[in-house]
Amino acid sequence: MKVRTAAILLIAILAIAVVPSASDGGTGEDVRISIPEVRFDSSISSDIPAIDMSSNSQRHLRVYVFNELDVPVAVVFDTSTLEGTAVVKCETGSIDVEPRDYVSDDLIVKTLEYANTGSYSIPMTVYVQYLDGFEGSIGYEVDLTLHVNITSLYYTDNAYNKFFGFIPNSLEGALGEPWFASLATLILMLLANVLLCYILIPLLTRHFNDKVSKLEKVNLRKSVTKIMSVLMFVFSLNLCAQIIGASPEVCHVISAVSVFVYVCIGAVLAWRIYVFIMSAVLKTVDDAGVVGGLDSSLLPLFKMIGQIVISVVAVTAILASLGVDFAGLLMSAGVVTLGITMGAQNILSQFFSGIILLSTRPFRKGDFIKINNTVYIIKKVKLMFTELYTWEKDQVVTMPNNTLTSATIVNVTRETPEFRVYVYMTIAYEADLAKAKELMTKAGMEHPHAVVDGSRTMPSVRLTDFQDSGIELRLAVYVDNFDDSGTYAGELRERIFQLFKENDIEIPYTKYEITLKNCDGRKRPWDELD
Repeated sequence: MKVRTAAILLIAILAIAVVPSASDGGTGEDVRISIPEVRFDSSISSDIPAIDMSSNSQRHLRVYVFNELDVPVAVVFDTSTLEGTAVVKCETGSIDVEPRDYVSDDLIVKTLEYANTGSYSIPMTVYVQYLDGFEGSIGYEVDLTLHVNITSLYYTDNAYNKFFGFIPNSLEGALGEPWFASLATLILMLLANVLLCYILIPLLTRHFNDKVSKLEKVNLRKSVTKIMSVLMFVFSLNLCAQIIGASPEVCHVISAVSVFVYVCIGAVLAWRIYVFIMSAVLKTVDDAGVVGGLDSSLLPLFKMIGQIVISVVAVTAILASLGVDFAGLLMSAGVVTLGITMGAQNILSQFFSGIILLSTRPFRKGDFIKINNTVYIIKKVKLMFTELYTWEKDQVVTMPNNTLTSATIVNVTRETPEFRVYVYMTIAYEADLAKAKELMTKAGMEHPHAVVDGSRTMPSVRLTDFQDSGIELRLAVYVDNFDDSGTYAGELRERIFQLFKENDIEIPYTKYEITLKNCDGRKRPWDELD
């Protein structure tokens, strides 16, 4: 009996030893929190070292939770705000950690849009909850403090009542008020802008004195001065808002409007300067003639390219200031572009063909070209199509640019309006061949529009074919104008015909001999009367 009682008592003692009590709950050292990025460990300190942030931003801190207990725990971060300047939260809301294990997660620190510049201490409570195991205890709390240094995007106390935002206003009375420092800053900056324009713009135009007129330089100086004055006024307005101590909300509105104004006016300014420089450069190259195919007639093409580039940059800057997600925008634009490309291949082909024609310029306005042996006169090359005259100039033909780029084109008058015409004549076999060639050469030499000064091959005649009824001769003559070459060829034929007739050179022609058979007057079966 005594042995049985002793055994039961021993078992009870052992059972009590292994059953946990409320006092056996964990401590801050049992569940340890570490943030390596800022060198923080909860077992060493409860203060998380300061992190630097701007207003309306967020930062990801990688948090490691180590569970030294024999039971699983759930760790919850609860943050509070200080004067509504910062918000701290855990991305997952709760971190479950198995016994003797660790888990990492992101702790996201967010600052409000209108947070003021300053250093803030954010109290943060970490709740550690036992998922099972400890009877009479559900967990415990760990108090931490997060330190954040915030720099406002729209307001800073450092500029308050200071000239230009950094020179303290030490004047007395009404002149010592923020409004005076703000007004003086605005006026002085506008005056400095005008002075700067009168110094910089002459330096810019000095290299183009021979290529631009005095009126162009004066107009450029006036327009740039106006644009720069507006930009300086908008910039000064932002600075003055901080000097007088405007609220972050007001500073934000002014800043948002300013960005739009900056982009629009900056685009206009860039366009004016771009056109001025391109005009001067192309005129310089045109006069020097050092770059083949590059002259002032390319200015419309360069203007179009400049408009596209400046517009894209301006729109991108405005969208970026509005916080547009460019990743999603580019993805959507890619899908739309693919659809447009598939559905408008011909239009895109015309567009890029126009770019090729405008840049390479295989022909210019007024050139005579041959396409499939048909002569056209270039009227105007546009981005999508080219306008052509027929040779008689009685019709205007509109031809897509992709058709032109894919065709074989002969530019008859690209280098010179002179053109070689060929006149074919046929003489009888009995005619004097040498005399006929002499007369044809004489006709070519006598023509008033024939090029006989030695700059071109002189008029010449060759035998080209032996035909059934005669010998074919060809006169080759350079004339001074391709446009009238057809008329000149007709005049040469008339003159050759006249010379042949005067010199008894026979021109053969088809002759028909009709022989009538004898008729006895009787009607044949197949004869019919009308």
